[in-house]
Amino acid sequence: METDSQRALLVLEFIAHLESILRLCLVVFFGCAMLLDALSIYWRHTDSAWTRSAMQAARSFFLTAIFLCAAHFTLLIVSPSGKVLPIVLAGLASVIAVAALIVERDKNELRPLKFLMGAIIWALTVVSPFLNGSNSSAQLHSLPGLSLLHIATALAGEALCIVAFSSSLLYLWDYSRLKSRLLERRPFMPSLETLDKIVGRTSMIGFLLITVSLATGVMLVMDPKMRIHSTNLKIVWAFAVWAWYLLALVGRSSWGWTGRRGAHLSIWGTALLGLTLFGTIWNISGQSR
Repeated sequence: METDSQRALLVLEFIAHLESILRLCLVVFFGCAMLLDALSIYWRHTDSAWTRSAMQAARSFFLTAIFLCAAHFTLLIVSPSGKVLPIVLAGLASVIAVAALIVERDKNELRPLKFLMGAIIWALTVVSPFLNGSNSSAQLHSLPGLSLLHIATALAGEALCIVAFSSSLLYLWDYSRLKSRLLERRPFMPSLETLDKIVGRTSMIGFLLITVSLATGVMLVMDPKMRIHSTNLKIVWAFAVWAWYLLALVGRSSWGWTGRRGAHLSIWGTALLGLTLFGTIWNISGQSR
């Protein structure tokens, strides 16, 4: 028995060290990708060999970081002591990274958008250890399957809404420069029409995922054991955020709420959704208290 216990402790210690190494590699690789993207964007007025090399190196760093992010996320899931909070943050970073890669797809004009999303991923990776100090955080394997579906759809919906959030910020920045006659048409600058399309499409898919997450959340609330971990304020807030996105999408399709208005709605919606998501994380993290 003592030998088995010692082996289990050694395995857990190895996993903890490997997780720390992977997290450090993520910070370094995403940071290098951000730095090279920033340099290539700053020198976008030149079309030199150095700029093209920086672009290729940034993409290589970003692709490597995605694989490391997936490995880190998988390690946290299979770990016997895997906690909900770090797994959720790692999953959110992984989905945002994949979404950034899909949206960019070697389009130079969308590199600023990938830079913003990379900055969000880097921030999540850096902040995550400081949010994992509670020993009472619930373990992933102790949660029912419906809770896992609820968390997964919330993560995917939040990640896509963050893509819309980043696109909206870039849209408003480009628009303000255009109004100030400071915006020049360069290969690295996305058009306002392209950004507006990204905001609309990612918001739509994100809203569908949020709807599934909300539906599973309602089913969980109907369970008396899960009901004690929720509050009326949290339930009302979740429906209010869902209604906000529904109004924004209906306004976009029926009343022409595109452009600046659509960007502002997306930014505020993501902020409200972020509060809901992290409220859910902290609530689940406290289930074992």
